Amino acid sequence: MQHEKNRGQAAIEFLVTYGWAIMAAMLVIGALTYFGVTNPASTLPDKCTFANGFDCQDYSISSTTLRVTFTNGVGQTIYNPNAALTDGVGSCVFGGAGADWLPDDKREINCTGTTDMPFKPKDKAKVKVSLTYSKVPSGYSQVALGEIYATVQ
Repeated sequence: MQHEKNRGQAAIEFLVTYGWAIMAAMLVIGALTYFGVTNPASTLPDKCTFANGFDCQDYSISSTTLRVTFTNGVGQTIYNPNAALTDGVGSCVFGGAGADWLPDDKREINCTGTTDMPFKPKDKAKVKVSLTYSKVPSGYSQVALGEIYATVQ
């Protein structure tokens, strides 16, 4: 009879010990989550990716605006360049809009959002942009899509 009592006590001690270990692990995971250590968005780098031929030189996102500087790397003059946010939450002004965009020339776009585009400072924001242009004067429109993922200033 005494032997069965010892086995039961060993089983309870085993379960209690592992219970405390699991509870400690849950507290550590909860604390890391609360302080934002486990937030993968905070560890991802800022980036600007666009279709071939358009190089992002510089970019910034504020609470209601987006500014991007591009270089024409297409290798030829681009005509009638225009930019727009693909989700339709704002309007963009292309620096020198309507003017020819020479090869290796830099241009800046400024996009101003509406109330649908409120970004919080220090958060990460993803904005999709489309560049519309033609390779010959009065030619068919070409579209280059891209996205900017950056920390809001």
